[in-house]
Amino acid sequence: MKTFTLPQLDELQTLRGTRVIVYSSMIEDYTVGILYDCLRQMGPTQRLDLVLSTSGGVVATARRLALLLREFTQHLTILVPYQAKSAGTLLCLSANELVLGPLSELGPIDAHIGSAGNPPSDAPGIISAEDIRVFRQMAEDWFGVNREKDRLQVLALVAQRVFPTSLSSFYRSDRLTRQAARELLRYQLPDVEDSVRDHIVNQLVSGYDAHDHVITRIEAQTLGLRVQFASSQEEALLWNLSKTRQRQFLKHLGQPEEGVIGLIMSTDFCARQVIRKVDAPGIRRMKTEQEENESQIQKTSQISWEIDGE
Repeated sequence: MKTFTLPQLDELQTLRGTRVIVYSSMIEDYTVGILYDCLRQMGPTQRLDLVLSTSGGVVATARRLALLLREFTQHLTILVPYQAKSAGTLLCLSANELVLGPLSELGPIDAHIGSAGNPPSDAPGIISAEDIRVFRQMAEDWFGVNREKDRLQVLALVAQRVFPTSLSSFYRSDRLTRQAARELLRYQLPDVEDSVRDHIVNQLVSGYDAHDHVITRIEAQTLGLRVQFASSQEEALLWNLSKTRQRQFLKHLGQPEEGVIGLIMSTDFCARQVIRKVDAPGIRRMKTEQEENESQIQKTSQISWEIDGE
């Protein structure tokens, strides 16, 4: 597979006078080591730009990525061409500043937990801790459940539907998210009162009615985050970089046996998250009745990260 080429990366680096890393992937445990390899090759730098594109991922990993980036730079700027949602927004809190364009999107950071097994047909596979927390408020607003004994019945109903230790997991995940957000926000807003940071964290966790709420750059700025509007040159380079990356993703995905779905890249480093079709031994299907003695090995998807030069 050919190395990715993003000509806008050099141009953006020249325009801003900083080293630039492109991170375009889900936020997952394995990317920590990949980003570390990239940072080690680059070396510590006074100022560092991260071009971030992600739909989210693991809260603890977002915190780990943020702390790793801060080990290698005193001044971190995160630039968002389009989306940095959920755990991506949490990562953004660790930046000294954010550079956002007209189409940039941040999002709520409420914790989500997936089902350990196959969920019932009438239950979602992933539930937000906020969905559990606001159940009582919903009962009060919609059904007038105000008496204490009725509230206890509501709690009993929830406990019957969601195993008590699962409820505890939601509670702990919510606490973890808030703790990480407050910790990382100190990098961006070190000189404000704790109450200001707490207000921002509370709004990001529980201040929106849907996890897919779009937080625009104006909304992020109004919330109190340190947001700079991308200049016309920055906006053009970021958007063209995003489109070039997406075209190359689609180009590689068009290959029959493999494709690229993630990228961590600087001017002297390139790691690609590759999905391949590989044989699944032991899983066979009969081709036709006439060919009942012949079988064909089915394919399964295998995902891995590959670093150029290794």
